[in-house]
Amino acid sequence: MAGDDSVTFRLDGEVTIGLLSDALRRFSKVLDELSRVRDAHVAWVLSGLEYGSAMTTARAIPLDKESAAAVSDIVEDYLGAARQVARGNLDPDRPILRLVGDLAAVADDEHPLVLETAEDDVIFTGQSAPPAPPSAAPEMTRSLGAIRGRIETLSHRGGLRFTLYDLTNDRPVSCYLRSEDEAMMRGAWGRIADVTGTITRDAATGRPRAIRRVSRVDLIAEGDSLGYKQARGAIRLDGPAEQVIRRVRNAS
Repeated sequence: MAGDDSVTFRLDGEVTIGLLSDALRRFSKVLDELSRVRDAHVAWVLSGLEYGSAMTTARAIPLDKESAAAVSDIVEDYLGAARQVARGNLDPDRPILRLVGDLAAVADDEHPLVLETAEDDVIFTGQSAPPAPPSAAPEMTRSLGAIRGRIETLSHRGGLRFTLYDLTNDRPVSCYLRSEDEAMMRGAWGRIADVTGTITRDAATGRPRAIRRVSRVDLIAEGDSLGYKQARGAIRLDGPAEQVIRRVRNAS
């Protein structure tokens, strides 16, 4: 997904305002350090905030031509730092690892934390948050399949990204497809659809986290919301309903 300019963090579970505020403060420090390491001048703009999970996406807007060339590297650095922290690497000489570790430390068993880009995602739980050993890091599974849900958010920045609310869990699933495939999404906003691609799932719970390399988006017909007004009874009734019910009861 070359050219992507966004990074995401997702905090699952019942998230309080205080916990989200703390996580956002730590996330902001990570973003500032990512820019500093690449000596890039970028503005981090909120481009996605989803309900169901505290999922926040920030997009890097370069402020000069030199910084524009560094955006994709900044996004890769975010994912790379998350992977290293998940493996237990907290090198004190690299502030970005310390700051990502500080962000990961908000995770616990009830509030898994996922750091995500268009390429991949890394999950932290209470067992995997620093300073837990690398062997404690939970795994993601990946397989080709389809998820049915409602398409709630569309974003066309760098690549085409949309959010699908899984009908089973009512939780957001990040979906990525190439910009040249945007015709798949025509008329899809707000609709229920089967989205086919490579599904990343939490190995512990089986919950889908993201769908990458989306190959199909099949919209599902939901029927006429006012169709109930066209309903007809299966039995022809003569007279008021209470009289018919009385006749049926007396005959039984």
